[in-house]
Amino acid sequence: MLAAALLVAVIIGVEAPFGNAEQDHVGVAARPAPQADGAPGPTEPDRDPGRSAPGAGLAAAAVAAGDALANTAPGATVGVAVRDRHTGETAIGAAGALPMYAASLVKIVVAIDVLERRRAGLPVGPQHVGLIRRALGPSDDEAMNTLWVRFDGHGAVARVAARLGLPEMRPPQDPSQWGEAVLSARDVVKLYDHVLSGMAPEDRELIVGALAAAPRIATDGFDQAFGLVAGAPAGASKQGWMCCVAGQITLHSAGVTGPGRRFVVALLSSQPRGVGYGGARATVTAVADAVRAPLA
Repeated sequence: MLAAALLVAVIIGVEAPFGNAEQDHVGVAARPAPQADGAPGPTEPDRDPGRSAPGAGLAAAAVAAGDALANTAPGATVGVAVRDRHTGETAIGAAGALPMYAASLVKIVVAIDVLERRRAGLPVGPQHVGLIRRALGPSDDEAMNTLWVRFDGHGAVARVAARLGLPEMRPPQDPSQWGEAVLSARDVVKLYDHVLSGMAPEDRELIVGALAAAPRIATDGFDQAFGLVAGAPAGASKQGWMCCVAGQITLHSAGVTGPGRRFVVALLSSQPRGVGYGGARATVTAVADAVRAPLA
């Protein structure tokens, strides 16, 4: 496993001044990656990362299976978190509280913030709603660039983290690089749980519908059919990919599975650049399969 600290970042979007996270970035200067303030705390009272509550069930079994598979991938760190929305059980894997770069998972954060501030009077027009759909489904980075600048995406990360109590989530050190926002797998399951249980129905269905309608091939040409999406029925998953962070590929898959949107699953990974996107995708997909098996 990689060390639990984030590594040095090299992410410069030459063609996308506001942080195109889903291109293959190779920078010319390094800067330190943002670190979480202090050791990650428990997800819920008396709950340590990697430990489930007494009498825990399917979520704990799924996380244990995911961690076991992740441990077989040389050089990879895979953060796993699962929430059973029917029982309220949340299980966090050994790396589930580890802060990692968000890549395109931060698009969900901005969507939540914009839609909820709209209900408080923020001017959000139909064209902006269209941008949200494009950022979430086809993972259109140009749409995200516009949303990030127009609606204070840097502040959105801080606002949502404070409002939902997300201990690892923080804005990027460089406000122009939205892919460098930081969060953990346990933050992501809380984000999804808020979308599904805490947002107005219209806003919830906008986000879930956009994710469920995601095409296999993203706007930048990347194949999104990996992780929770590979070989699975259409769900509401968000994929994220970014290269390279000190020789690392960032590759994430997070979404809902099971009847009635019962389970929220977050799989966040940092993997050696040498495995390539193909190898990284295979690892995340294998972990996803292991996690889903106890939930079937």
